[in-house]
Parts: sequence; structure tokens; C-alpha cells
Amino acid sequence: MSEEVFGMLCSMDRRKIELQIALQCAPTIARLKTSNLLIISKEQEDNVRYVLRQHRLLGYRLVYDRNRVVFLVFNKDMLMNYLSRYEVCEFLLEYGYDANDFGKSLRQFKERYDAYVHNRKDFPHEMGVFLGYPLCDVKGFIENGGDGFILSGYWKVYQNLEQARMLFSQFDKVKDDMVRRLYFKGERCHE
Repeated sequence: MSEEVFGMLCSMDRRKIELQIALQCAPTIARLKTSNLLIISKEQEDNVRYVLRQHRLLGYRLVYDRNRVVFLVFNKDMLMNYLSRYEVCEFLLEYGYDANDFGKSLRQFKERYDAYVHNRKDFPHEMGVFLGYPLCDVKGFIENGGDGFILSGYWKVYQNLEQARMLFSQFDKVKDDMVRRLYFKGERCHE
């Protein structure tokens, strides 16, 4: 995040749902990434669903507890295409998923993630593919226990360093741009 945008952000109401969606999901809104996690307070759930529809995104609720809701926010076509790749299907099969059924795979992931959050069961490392991370980096993370990466940013990178750097830079730019737009939209509303 640029210093200019950080300054803008400091003066904004970070409870506003549009800002939270921009901060947590900008690459997905811009269709640079298949999906992101969105963590919000329970009271904001209906507002989130409305804003996501405006951006033609889906929000699949993964976790619901006393204080918060965790959504998998995704571009349906992009996520379905990614999860249907042969090598990704094979990977998901290793973790017991029915890789040929998108809805069932989402439900299985939700169950595993919810079990991790509420009961401290095994962390579902396959989360990386549901977030659209390159499969080589998901496997690299699992094989190396999160160590030995060559870059850490939106995820830990184990291969294709330059490609990841360029992508992370695009993600940062789109996030900065969205925060700027919300800042100036808010400024006009107060005039």
C-alpha cells in the first residue's frame, strides 16, 4: 500500500463494508484472482451480500460464530475453471474431495475449515486452491511446512518468482485504486 493511500485509509471509517471488501477482496473484484477470504462482523452479513451482488461476486459463508462471519468471495466461472483443471482435481482427490462436483467440494471445504476454526482440527491446506493460489505454491507450502519460500505476499511463493511479484504488484495497485475511489467518493458525499 502506498503512503498516500495509507494516509487516506487512516482517515476513513474502516467499519464501512465497501472499504472492508475493497481491502480484503480487491484482486477478486478486479478479476485478477479467483477468490479471497472476507472476514466481517455478523451484523454486516446482509450488507456484504448486497455489495457482492453489485460486483457479480458470490459469497459462500464458511464460518459463522458469535462475532464474525468468514466468507469465501469468488468469481464463480474463474473458480470452477481452476478447480476443474486436471492437476487440481487430482490434488483435491488426495484430500477426499469429490472434485467433479463443485457444490459438494465447496461444502466439504466449508466443513473442514469450520472444523479447524471451531475445534482446532487439522488446518485445511487445500484452502490454497480454493483461493486460486498456484498449485505449485500450495504443494510447496504443504511439503515445506510453510518454510523455504522465495517470496511471501498474498501467499507464500515457491516457484515462478517474477510472475508472483508482477501479480502481487497488480493486486497492490488495484487495492490502492479502490481505496482511492472510496476515499474520494466519501469526500464528495461530505461536501
